[in-house]
Amino acid sequence: MRLNLLAAVVAATTVLLCTDVQAVPAPATGGPKSAGTVMLVDLPAEAAWQDFAFLAAVAASSKANNGTPLVLATSADGALTPETADFLARRKPERVVRVSATGADAAAVASALSRDSFERSTLVVACASDDYRGALAAAVIAARESAPLLYAQGGVLSDAVQAELTRLGATTVLYVGALASAGKDPVGASCERLVEPGEAARWLRARGRAVDYLAVAAPADRTSGLRRKLSLSAAVLAAGRKGAISLLGTADAAPADFDTARAGLAASLGPLAGRLEHLCLAAGPDMLPMAVIAGSGIGIDTDPPSDLEYGNIDADPFVELAVGRFVAEDAAAGTLLAARSLAYEQLFAPKTGGVLALAEWERVWSPLFANVGFAKPARHEGGQPFTQDSPLASATAIVHSAHSSWLQLGETYMHDSRVLLAPCLVETGGCSPAALDSDPEQRSVALRLLRNGAVGFVGSVRRAVAQHELYRTEFWNAVLAGQSLGQANRHALNRALVACLDRDEAQRGILRYQLLNAAFYGDPALVLHLPSKPRTRAASAELRGREVTVRAPAEWSRVEHYAPPDWKYEASPTIYSWRGAGVGVESSWDGPNRRNHEVLVYTAEVRTERAVTGLVSLDQPAAPTGWDGRYFVDEHADGTRSVYFRVQLMDFDMSTGKMREKLERLRLRLQ
Repeated sequence: MRLNLLAAVVAATTVLLCTDVQAVPAPATGGPKSAGTVMLVDLPAEAAWQDFAFLAAVAASSKANNGTPLVLATSADGALTPETADFLARRKPERVVRVSATGADAAAVASALSRDSFERSTLVVACASDDYRGALAAAVIAARESAPLLYAQGGVLSDAVQAELTRLGATTVLYVGALASAGKDPVGASCERLVEPGEAARWLRARGRAVDYLAVAAPADRTSGLRRKLSLSAAVLAAGRKGAISLLGTADAAPADFDTARAGLAASLGPLAGRLEHLCLAAGPDMLPMAVIAGSGIGIDTDPPSDLEYGNIDADPFVELAVGRFVAEDAAAGTLLAARSLAYEQLFAPKTGGVLALAEWERVWSPLFANVGFAKPARHEGGQPFTQDSPLASATAIVHSAHSSWLQLGETYMHDSRVLLAPCLVETGGCSPAALDSDPEQRSVALRLLRNGAVGFVGSVRRAVAQHELYRTEFWNAVLAGQSLGQANRHALNRALVACLDRDEAQRGILRYQLLNAAFYGDPALVLHLPSKPRTRAASAELRGREVTVRAPAEWSRVEHYAPPDWKYEASPTIYSWRGAGVGVESSWDGPNRRNHEVLVYTAEVRTERAVTGLVSLDQPAAPTGWDGRYFVDEHADGTRSVYFRVQLMDFDMSTGKMREKLERLRLRLQ
């Protein structure tokens, strides 16, 4: 067994954990070091003891970094990939600790990590060194309790582990999983037992720990599936986000279908009812199935697989949880993405204001991003993918639109690209870039972006249509208002759902197709770095008593669209539209004019404890502006309810850009 230290990114104090120290060069960077420790675990592709060493490192790293575990899986030979080296260069840790892949076992490594990271601990968490389900839950509990994770073999704590308990001054040992059923009581300490690892959330709640983040893992991905061991990332995220982990399926078998997975998740949600905010689905779709609703393709494409229903936990059609799918090319890419997400705010260069990049067909986003401090955007016109020296490689957000597929983001980025990115959010209106089930070789441009530096990806899993613009604009409205990526996904899904209900497409239709077609990949709790607070007021809805006041955004900006050649648009040289903070864009194909037609719609949401039997408008603005006469109610677990309704705030001519009507304020009353 050896625990190796890497040289920190810049000269750092070397702390010996044992006599075998290996210095591995990392990229030279200027500036001061950040506080804390990054741990690297050489991880074989097959099931191995290093999987358990990784989970022990989650607890140790969490302690070393004040609750933020930064643990990366590296290749079995210890080689650093360019993207891992890039993360170390950006994070600038004081220490980089490495667990090598030879000559050790999980129990010995866990004890060594405990000695390195913990001076004292009255609580120790323990599980069997061959119980993967138990270890996943135990790692999260240990990290949240600032306690070490140690391992037993054959139901017995070895003399070396007992000695570590004595050194720590442990008074309580929590046995998790199989060890809780068969393990012998430790010497000199009391013993608590958590037989079912899936009860970890309940155990944490009983200890008074808040749990508003749930990472869902499929432990079977340790030995099966297309993208192995993403369950390790689930443990990292649950620990780092002060949450809990849900384990679906067994160690040998993933949930057979969506309904089975949904039922398992419902059981996990029991102790978290009404308290959970973020739901992270940390598994590939083959391990944690998406819902595929027959007939939803409506002739456009095959039925799109969707995660929407995972976030819907009650009887109405609205999404309650801020849901996101956390997926990556492999375990190394997954743990790197988890660390990048948790350390996100430390990865920006000093005084970075934020860089917006618009790629290919995109033209209209500058005003909304400028409202929160972004400067004039960098542009990528296409022609060929951008290179490492492009401004897009340093962007905070990349907004893209062009013909795409799961192999390529238009002529902007490819599935096999080696161009590294700053930690950025990538969003596209192209066709099928989020598809994870369409390529026989499992290639994916979305997953390659997430491997190479992106922290989130938003796009369609099947061919996109004009109606996708509503989800896109509502997603960015929420992100630019400071919501987390998962909250922005929920915000956009619910507003797209309101459009479906408003257009009587609850069961079938093109709006419903695009609702199910939208996908978000990444950590749902991550909040995008914004250079400043909003400079002007967004559209809003305020409830006082029973009276609702809707206000237009303080500022409107006229924008110009790009017309792709295949539109064959010849009516005029320019297509005009308008944008305002908080306002969604409902788009549809206008065949006679060979262009998209846009309507600016503000979807109001007000929350009330009162029963609601109706809604009436107190003002009568000039048509077509104003409320469309329909409203929808979303009941919540705490007894409150959200009332949704849609208001058109502007009417304009897309050929000239002339504003015909503009609504500044609208008053309504709940009944």
